[in-house]
Amino acid sequence: MNEPLLQSTHQSLGLALPGALSSLAEEDEAQLVAASQHGDQDAFARLVSLHQRRIFSLVFRMLQQYEESCEVTQETFLAAWQGLPAFRGEARFSTWLYRIAYNSSLKQLEQRKHDRALQANMEAEQSIATAAEQEPVDAQVEVHARQALVQEQISQLPAKYRIVLILRHLQDMSYEEMAELLKIPIGTIKTHLFRARNLLKERLEMLDHELNARKGGS
Repeated sequence: MNEPLLQSTHQSLGLALPGALSSLAEEDEAQLVAASQHGDQDAFARLVSLHQRRIFSLVFRMLQQYEESCEVTQETFLAAWQGLPAFRGEARFSTWLYRIAYNSSLKQLEQRKHDRALQANMEAEQSIATAAEQEPVDAQVEVHARQALVQEQISQLPAKYRIVLILRHLQDMSYEEMAELLKIPIGTIKTHLFRARNLLKERLEMLDHELNARKGGS
C-alpha cells in the first residue's frame, strides 16, 4: 500500500468518522471489493467511506477511548487493504471487516488490560462517592449518570460478554449476523447474552446497594 492511499485513508478516518453515512451506500460493494483486490485505491477509499462509521462505532464501544479508537479503526482498514488479496468472499465483506476490527480491539484491550481495570475501578468508586455526596439537580442529570454507569460497567465485563451486548443492543445485529462474525453457534451467543445481562444486572444492583448504604450512613 503506497503513500497516497495511506494519506487519503488517514485523512478520511480523521475527519469523517463522526459524520453521516456515505452517499456511496448504493454502490455495488462486490465490484468495489474486486477492484480493490486489483490495486484500485479509489475503490478501496470508497469502501472506507462506506464502512468507517460503523467500524469506528464498534471499536469505540469496545475501547471507550476516542483517540485509541481512531487508531484501531485506521489499523483495521490498513489490515483489510493488506489482506484483500486473500479475501475469497466466503463471508460478506462487511462481516470480514467487522472481524478484523473486533480482533484488533481485543488485541488493544490485552495491551492495556491491567491499567484499564485499575482506572475503571477508580472511576467507579469516584462515581459512587460523587453520587452519595450530591443529589442530581434534575431527572435528566440522573438519567445521564445512570447511562454512564451502565457503559462503564459494560466496559468492565469479560470481552466475550461485552462484545455480544455491544453487537446485539448497540449495533442492532441479528443472532445470525453475530454468529457469522464471531464464528460461534447461535446457542452459544444466546448463552453469553444471558450471562452478560445477569452479570451486568448484578453489578448494577451491587453499586445501587453500596450507594444506598452510603446515603443511609450520611
